[in-house]
Amino acid sequence: MKLRLDYLETFKEVVEEGSFLGASKALGMSVSTISLHIDAVEKFFEARLLERNVSGVKLTREGEIAYNGIKELFTLLEKTKKGIKNLSTKIVNIGIGCVGVPIIAEIQMGYKEVRPDVDVRVKLTGEYTCLELLEHGEVSIVLAGYPTPLKLGDGYRVEEIGYDRFVLIVPPNHELAKKKEVTVEDVLSYPMVTLNKGYSSTAIEDTLRELRNVEKEQKIECSVNDIFSQIYGVSSGLGTAIASYVLSKRYEEGGLVVIKEIKDFTDERPIYAITTDKALENPVIADFYTYLVEKGTELLEKYKVVK
Repeated sequence: MKLRLDYLETFKEVVEEGSFLGASKALGMSVSTISLHIDAVEKFFEARLLERNVSGVKLTREGEIAYNGIKELFTLLEKTKKGIKNLSTKIVNIGIGCVGVPIIAEIQMGYKEVRPDVDVRVKLTGEYTCLELLEHGEVSIVLAGYPTPLKLGDGYRVEEIGYDRFVLIVPPNHELAKKKEVTVEDVLSYPMVTLNKGYSSTAIEDTLRELRNVEKEQKIECSVNDIFSQIYGVSSGLGTAIASYVLSKRYEEGGLVVIKEIKDFTDERPIYAITTDKALENPVIADFYTYLVEKGTELLEKYKVVK
């Protein structure tokens, strides 16, 4: 027996809406048509998939198996559709962590001179969120720093293009700005401006506490959702922060913050350009990836963080 794909979509919608009426409104079809689609799906699977009652519908055990399988099917179809589209697209979606902020604009502008027909779109987010976006095909390339070793499965292309390290940034008029040597204990003695979950520096702050075996909570002046708010908070005198050297250097040059190394604390990590073999099947993405690796390496050398 054959089953139309739109009938499966109807079943999925009924489950997610919780009723025939909800699915009817969402799909723009009559309740009787919804009912015919569901009957056809149940006949195909030779099982009762939904329990109907006055409040809506509920999945049977067979229905749960069917629903999970149908969800996976539509996810696979969407991923396949994106993969086919990516073969011919002239759009490059790149996810970057904070370390990519100072160099990505120059990379974009440089590539635009070579390939004005290609649209390079940037998404700034946490480093590990970047990898999730790459895995799901929402970006084609990632530019970010990660602790070693970076373990990825088969099908990934990884190029190390430089190094970054975490440093302390303080307001220009802060006591620690004038101090020749800053210790872990010094860092923990002042309020900090931290990043919310999704950015790696929060883990660095935990590491600092572990180094001093500090049981009490670090005093947090405020937590913010992005790196720009964090730097603004530091420059405004709200507190200090643990941040990327590559990112912070430009703000130090602008007089907004002062960078201080932390004695007996080193968190150096490679900066990677990452893509997938599937993404590289698109010649436009492959060409931009090559350009990113070459230009990114050159730009990071200016920050003197390449080993």
